[in-house]
Amino acid sequence: MKRNKKIIVTSHCVLNQNAVVAELARSNGVMTSVIEWSHEQGYGIIQLPCPEFTFLGPERPPMTVEQYDTPEFHAHNRKILAPVIEQLQVYQNHGYTIVGGLGIAGSPSCDPGKGVFMQDLLDMANEADVHIDFFWQIPNTVEGHFDPTDDKSIFGPITADRKTSATSRQANDLNN
Repeated sequence: MKRNKKIIVTSHCVLNQNAVVAELARSNGVMTSVIEWSHEQGYGIIQLPCPEFTFLGPERPPMTVEQYDTPEFHAHNRKILAPVIEQLQVYQNHGYTIVGGLGIAGSPSCDPGKGVFMQDLLDMANEADVHIDFFWQIPNTVEGHFDPTDDKSIFGPITADRKTSATSRQANDLNN
């Protein structure tokens, strides 16, 4: 058996840039640097659904965290995340490790520290006792190149007090 039973969860657009707001796409398809790294690590990948795409469609305008932070969007997130959380529970209950998640720095939905969708994912994971304790991120740059040895690609540990962790990380980003 070649399985190492290690999995990461990743934002939808890492594997499908067609879901991104058109002018913000960083690749014409998949972000190959993430695929190559995941393969080298032996990680399986669980692709999260794209909440913005399923909520507003492919021709949506760019929006902010505040614009997405609505009861309707949170309800939508919980609905589309329920099957993912169930799948992660099954993996975890059968001895698999969810080594972490991969988000998109600066995304109003998928930024590991402030994204509305990621916060809902982490809340639901916590409620279900699913452990996602560390995040990497696609840097908020034009090319968006993922390099796990670069600090810009590492968000870091997710603590029980995520808002404190996110605030500390944002302060650190401003100082660098």
